[in-house]
Amino acid sequence: MSGVISTFRAGPVRARGPLVPFLDIRSTESHRRPQVRFVQGESTRLVGGVGVAALVRGSLGTMRQCDDDILARVRACCGAVRLRDLSLDRTERRRARRLVEARQLFAHPHGVVSLPGAGWDLILARIHGGVITCQHAARYYGYPCPRLWVPVHLAVPHSANRTSIRGEVLHVESELELPPLTQFPVAPVPLMLARYLRCAPRREGPLMACDAALHQEHTSVEAVAALLHGPGSIQARGRLGLASARARSPLETLARLQLYDANVPFADGVDIPRVGEVDLLVDGRLVLELDGYTYHEDEFQFARDRTRDRELIRQGYRVARFTRKDVEQGRVGAEVHQLLAPPSRTRR
Repeated sequence: MSGVISTFRAGPVRARGPLVPFLDIRSTESHRRPQVRFVQGESTRLVGGVGVAALVRGSLGTMRQCDDDILARVRACCGAVRLRDLSLDRTERRRARRLVEARQLFAHPHGVVSLPGAGWDLILARIHGGVITCQHAARYYGYPCPRLWVPVHLAVPHSANRTSIRGEVLHVESELELPPLTQFPVAPVPLMLARYLRCAPRREGPLMACDAALHQEHTSVEAVAALLHGPGSIQARGRLGLASARARSPLETLARLQLYDANVPFADGVDIPRVGEVDLLVDGRLVLELDGYTYHEDEFQFARDRTRDRELIRQGYRVARFTRKDVEQGRVGAEVHQLLAPPSRTRR
């Protein structure tokens, strides 16, 4: 081709690096368009025409489309999935490795990849082929949980004898049905509560979750009790017997347990005429109200509570208010005993 410089290496050309296109404007004829030169290692070749540039752009566009498709499929699986479950072809598997090298995906054991920002509970569920249960599942459903770190608990359909990666705890549930990959891998509410009641070392956490689930009608006591079998079930049934669908907050759950331990008779969620529902009614005459954040209440709520208190007193009730700190420090049972004690008569 006249006016175009062509450089060739004798014999077969061996690539020594990625194919990098760039424009070469060297031409002896001013009317000719800039040429596209491909640089590969030490070998160069000038190719004329616009079609080659379009071919390069098309190839790069295809690769980007493939990458976007892989990322979209991982995203559709909640952000983490085993690559084998995506049924990738050879080209897609190669592009997936490139995405890992570019840190657009992160690789984990057993062929699991995740998007940046995916939670470890999700990643561990994909690695072990199970679902999240116990406290992490309760937190996923929005139920109140203790503010303590605990390892991830997973329900798996069978024991795979896999080693722990981050201290996770595996519970074998032989009848477990795994959800589709496009759904978050979390145990159903009844199964989660049944396992949580069995394995938690303390009762407060699972009972707060039970109360919230029952109050929101996400499950029933009967549905949870039907799943209580195996080690720890006797203790779990005793805990489930303390749950209440009338509890409206975790403070009510904790206060109720303290009254139970103190052998104080009480009723929760009692509706009183011209007052409404009160948190706890002790011995039929002492109303307990639990204030979550006393110092952060607005003026309207503060005035409303005092109006309720005056109406209760007019009806012959006594009123005692406990703050969140009082409840969390376990003061309810002992102080209620003192409030119920008859006043001592001082001798003159």
